[in-house]
Amino acid sequence: MSTLTKDTLRILKYNRKNAFFFSLVFRLVTTTLYLFALDRGLFIALKLAGYSYLTAANIGDFLLKPWTIVILAVLIFFGILILIFETGCFLTLFQGIYYTRKLKPWEILSGGLIKLWDEIRKKNWRLGLLILANYTLANLYLIYRFFTHIKPLDFVMDEILSEPMGKVILTLVIILLLVAVVPGLYTFHACMVEQKNFREGYLRSWWLLRHRIPKVICLLTIYYGAFVLLLKLVYFFCVLITAVAVILFTDNRLALAFLPAACARIDLVLLFLSSMLLAMGNYGALSVQYFQFSSRVLKKSGNISDSGTRWANRKTALISISAATIFSLLTLFHVVYNGSAIAGGILSTVQITAHRGSSKEAPENTMAAIKQAVADLSDYAEIDVQETKDGVVVLGHDSTLRRVAGVNRTIGSYTFEELQALDVGGWFSEDFKEEKIPTLEEVMEYCKGKINLNIEIKGAGDDSLLPEKVALLIDKYQMAEQCVVTSSRFTYLSRIKKLDEKIRTGYIVSAAYGNYYSSDDIDLISLQSSFVTERLVEAAHQKGKAVHAWTVNSKSEMERMKMLSVDNIITDYPVLAREIIYREEAAENLLEYLRLVLK
Repeated sequence: MSTLTKDTLRILKYNRKNAFFFSLVFRLVTTTLYLFALDRGLFIALKLAGYSYLTAANIGDFLLKPWTIVILAVLIFFGILILIFETGCFLTLFQGIYYTRKLKPWEILSGGLIKLWDEIRKKNWRLGLLILANYTLANLYLIYRFFTHIKPLDFVMDEILSEPMGKVILTLVIILLLVAVVPGLYTFHACMVEQKNFREGYLRSWWLLRHRIPKVICLLTIYYGAFVLLLKLVYFFCVLITAVAVILFTDNRLALAFLPAACARIDLVLLFLSSMLLAMGNYGALSVQYFQFSSRVLKKSGNISDSGTRWANRKTALISISAATIFSLLTLFHVVYNGSAIAGGILSTVQITAHRGSSKEAPENTMAAIKQAVADLSDYAEIDVQETKDGVVVLGHDSTLRRVAGVNRTIGSYTFEELQALDVGGWFSEDFKEEKIPTLEEVMEYCKGKINLNIEIKGAGDDSLLPEKVALLIDKYQMAEQCVVTSSRFTYLSRIKKLDEKIRTGYIVSAAYGNYYSSDDIDLISLQSSFVTERLVEAAHQKGKAVHAWTVNSKSEMERMKMLSVDNIITDYPVLAREIIYREEAAENLLEYLRLVLK
């Protein structure tokens, strides 16, 4: 056992720079591409199913829809191809090390492409399923951590573990994975290195393992346990460093709100890197065992890169990885700058909206209030829009400007140029004197890539073109994933949907009557929090609609909205809301939160 461990460490150290660089670039590219495909596929599946949001209440029905099954099957197939490709690359890497060759990244990629094509040509589809099962088994702890620590997917594991049958099914799945994967641990090498078909490869693996199963399982369990322990220590260290930084460099009122968001990002980065290193370590250990246990002398294969084809392979690999990298970077930029359907709210979790911007810290519906909403870590800034006399879309809530500017006239009676002469910040405090009314276009320019917008269209009559102007601005700035358009006028929302069905719409109601949330013209309902009930939330979620509750300012009401699983809390106190919504159990201070998150 000690010899195998020493050889495993040696094979992982040999050519480690090229191996790490290749793995990092490969994972960045393929993860970005797959998440993009998942995002688009989920969006299409939800539209075909007639849902706007995916929640615990409707996920079962959604998964049984025919088109959902087809799209998920395609996504799984695409994912399996990526895993086969990565497996081929790792086996090329360790096969090269077996012959004491330090392969370059493009040679690793080239070998992986050749191995992928060989398995497709041999129709070894069962090998893909075994590789998927092997990755699932090897990443069990990371999968568990992903579904318990990352919002909004944490509700999935909570639902499974809350039911006795869920625990039984989960245990049976793990046992089935063990039964399928363990005898076939070396099938990948037998198929990709020795060029066997799946049946022969699986039997070859079983023959190599038949007297060594306890030894191999014990060894891999020790490796895995050491890896999990190391991951926990690294996470513990990162969280402590982040907590110290939060205390030293962050406004104290934001500390308890900021740390959960920081911990979630730490989790995502560590899960990404851990999964990459675990795959490399897993195939490194299996390669050492395979080459030592195999009694055959393996011939050098053209899969590594023959001298006659080395340039062609290098050229093909460079072209492939360059094209994939450019496309993935463009995709990543698109997601970060324009938003994502998944991050934007398809997967339901409690999000926080700053009411009229952070209107308790800056004058409402101004750039100052919106900038403060960003600083307060709000998910959305809610704004109200009206139209000036000359047709410019600007921010403003009341029917007149008496409260914010001291003049008893409507916004619609002013041209935009005349509005710019008004001070709408001095009433709030001297610090905001001379604050101006911003245009919606100005707000969008600032908010794109920074914060989502809840744009409420105020009633301006049936003849108003305000809904169309808002929709055109959303299209101009490509912010459909970052905006929801709400109104108390249902006809406005219908007109928005006719112009662009991708724009999410919300119906503002003062009370909850009837089955209005069934309409295809709305994606969410926005109502006063006192009218929100468990039954209403469940009914809306069953129809795939989100529930936004306003205006939630007390701790007790925030706790009640959290308990009812509303999708969005609209509040004048976004920092307080984030503390209430994202804190673990009842952590009232930073030390309590650290104790809970590190336990």
